[in-house]
Amino acid sequence: MKKTIYFGLSFLSIFLLIACGKEEKKSSQENQTTQAQQQATVKQIAVGAEAPDFTLQSMDGKEVKLSDFKGKKIYLKFWASWCGPCKKSMPELMELAAKEDRDFEILSVIAPGLQGEKTIDQFPKWYEEQGYKDIPVLYDTKGTTFQAYQIRSIPTEFLIDSQGKIGKIQLGAISNADAEKAFAEME
Repeated sequence: MKKTIYFGLSFLSIFLLIACGKEEKKSSQENQTTQAQQQATVKQIAVGAEAPDFTLQSMDGKEVKLSDFKGKKIYLKFWASWCGPCKKSMPELMELAAKEDRDFEILSVIAPGLQGEKTIDQFPKWYEEQGYKDIPVLYDTKGTTFQAYQIRSIPTEFLIDSQGKIGKIQLGAISNADAEKAFAEME
């Protein structure tokens, strides 16, 4: 009788282990499929790829869409007020922005209140105190544009051609001469 009980319990244990193993394998495969699908929906940011569109609020409260600039070249800078290299690059970018004969628009994006950035209330005063001007600043309050452009370090700059394709990605600040040269080679 004891042998029958032990045999029955052993058989039941083995059956449960096999069943659980199959369920775990099935669950693991489902998770891998879901992860692959999620990764497939994230478009790779690369030269030649379509620049992700966005709608952000400017410092003066206006709604700005990248697609509003279709047909124009765009210099797009991701930066932060606390970033030393970003602040160091701003005077040169202001020189570029002041040029009336340039054939591209300049936009910059910050993420107020995220990752140590100043809030929407704090930023304009700080910006004015720095003496920055002629560089439109857009607020990415949810960080979705930073995510769409896969920003891993700042500053990061994108030069976008008139067709809306990424022509150049610059990690760190790009010099005005290099930016103008890259734009001259774009449509």
